[in-house]
Amino acid sequence: MAQKVMIVDDNPADREIISIVFKEMGRKEKLEFAQSGSDALQLLQMSGDLPALILLDLKLPGISGIETLHQIRTDERLKHVPVVIVSGSDHPQARKEVLEAGADSYLYKSMDMDKFYRDIHSILQRFLKD
Repeated sequence: MAQKVMIVDDNPADREIISIVFKEMGRKEKLEFAQSGSDALQLLQMSGDLPALILLDLKLPGISGIETLHQIRTDERLKHVPVVIVSGSDHPQARKEVLEAGADSYLYKSMDMDKFYRDIHSILQRFLKD
């Protein structure tokens, strides 16, 4: 059975870009999408099949990415799932804060598609089994 990757992002264009990158890489993971932190938490609570990786946008409507991360990290069932915070900011302080909050990694949404592709590839190599 294919591993599942949850993508939590309120921007449809960003969700589509990440989907395209997965397809172009020939990845076989099943992608599950949530448009907000509360949607993601609800899906995670209802699912018997936890994702192998969560790509979590930092800026979300309602519950922020950091708050969503905090709730994942304090849930016994979910705390082991790797979470990569995805952000449009490449500011070192933002990176430091999310890593201190318990994120496994930080992914900058670069406008340079080649760089973004390489960065996602690196994240997937690090966290997912082929």
